[in-house]
Amino acid sequence: MKKNNFYIIWVAFTAAIGGFLLGFDGSVISGAIPFYKSVFNLQDGSFMIGFSVSCIIWGAILGNLIAGPLSDRIGRKPSLLIAALLFTSTGLMCAFANSIEVFLLGRIIGGLGVGIAILVAPVYIAEIAPAKKRGWLVSFNQLLIVIGLSAAYFSNYFILKTVEDPLVNWRWMLGVETIPAILYFLSVLFIPESPRWLIMHGKDEAALKILTSVDGEEHAWKEYDEIKKTVLTEKKVSIAAQAKELFTKKMKLILIIGFGLGILQQFSGINAILYYAPMVFESAGGGRDAAFMQAIVLGVVFVVMTVVSMFLIDRLGRKPLLYMGVGLMALSLTITGFLFKNATYQVNQHQIAAAAESVFKDEFWVVAKKQNSTLTGYDDFSVADNKATFKKKNIVISSLNLVDQEGHEIELRKDAFIKNAAVLKDKVFTSELDFYDAIKSMANGTTINIDSYKPLLLKDGIKINSFFVLISILGFIAGFSISLGPVMWAMFSEIFPNRLRGLAISIVGAANAIASFLVATLFPIQLAKLGSSGTYFIYAGFMFFCLWFVWKYIVETKGKTLEQLEKELIK
Repeated sequence: MKKNNFYIIWVAFTAAIGGFLLGFDGSVISGAIPFYKSVFNLQDGSFMIGFSVSCIIWGAILGNLIAGPLSDRIGRKPSLLIAALLFTSTGLMCAFANSIEVFLLGRIIGGLGVGIAILVAPVYIAEIAPAKKRGWLVSFNQLLIVIGLSAAYFSNYFILKTVEDPLVNWRWMLGVETIPAILYFLSVLFIPESPRWLIMHGKDEAALKILTSVDGEEHAWKEYDEIKKTVLTEKKVSIAAQAKELFTKKMKLILIIGFGLGILQQFSGINAILYYAPMVFESAGGGRDAAFMQAIVLGVVFVVMTVVSMFLIDRLGRKPLLYMGVGLMALSLTITGFLFKNATYQVNQHQIAAAAESVFKDEFWVVAKKQNSTLTGYDDFSVADNKATFKKKNIVISSLNLVDQEGHEIELRKDAFIKNAAVLKDKVFTSELDFYDAIKSMANGTTINIDSYKPLLLKDGIKINSFFVLISILGFIAGFSISLGPVMWAMFSEIFPNRLRGLAISIVGAANAIASFLVATLFPIQLAKLGSSGTYFIYAGFMFFCLWFVWKYIVETKGKTLEQLEKELIK
């Protein structure tokens, strides 16, 4: 039996690596945004910035739609192999993308992998796991999702510190996903097919052999008989007939709960914060390195609190966890909004000059590398009198005159910025939007790309308690991790009747994904138009509404059989 325990844990863990990859793929983009946006000339606050992050969700929606029919037709294992290939493809395409179109296509292909993995992996684990271990083993998938998310933040920070070239580091951030994706593909080759799928397709002998390996011969025969009986008695009903029954009046309460939880989970702003975590922390004045480190802390809290929720969900119940978690989220978002509302903004001459020098060096570095490709490996340089000194470990190339007409234009932009920015010097702004407008207006009539300077001026100029911002964001993550995160998916698997569960979860899951797309796409636009405080107040408002929704509509499902719930919810 000990051998069997190890075997099923290994099989479940291998399948759940798909969850790791979808968590990694969803959040790794957060560290790459500040760098690829300049490569592809994407403007801060633009639709394309948001779409480049959220387009993965459209791929996920398509992946959700094809995952069920695909896995029913070719099997769970081949479907997981396809997901692994898609994750490999997205890493390679994004890493080597030379246009925004290729980059977006790579992200959407990654979304296909996400959509397939998020449905097929837990189904596969549930179908192969012994009944007494099923709940614990299926939870591997959710745990590895948040571990993947946290790993992406660690990876981004490591690459940021290791690869200093802003034209290359983001490619490493996105491309490193190919390593675990290839390992996932190779690992899935060695796990068996789902015994339930095998029995459904007449491969009884192979199924019985797998069941014996999982839980011993005695339990294998019992499980085999139950599966065989279910397969023989199940009636195939068309999707149209299922949809017709799902949207009847008697299903009203179930649909309200399903769509309500699916949409409100995303309207909390969770994916906006996860996808843009370094940008969120950088806006609080911590600087880029500190922002990446704080994103790592966020990932760790996510993992720890997800583990906590696994122990509480069947002890305290779904509704108490929703009250506690959503209440904490509403409070945390409100505090974050007030922290940004009370912030002030002021820059001095030294900070203006430092921002100008930093942008000048970045732009000069691009010009130099275009003129001399052998400089690619050099990790440091300085500029003086229109000449550059490049360093690579102990190798130094000094006084290379690489400044042509384009380089002189960079120098002129630097001087123009310092001159125009004098209107900002020592002026106190009490509004984030007023500060942004002042920065934007000083660039009118010039060739200055203000998006390059704005983050630097914000980092130096904002006066805010960044520690409390970190604590409130972590409080939000902790609240989500014990409530809307795990409880939504648990209730999705409980509230729908057995015969409609697959179709119903696909529909409310699609609603959840569309809401996620809207939030992730609009977040940078909201920050530009409403400011940080206005954006967080909106999310807080949705969470206060969610508390009312829980009180009004959520039914406690803890300790009740699916048959009891069906009788209670369908009227």
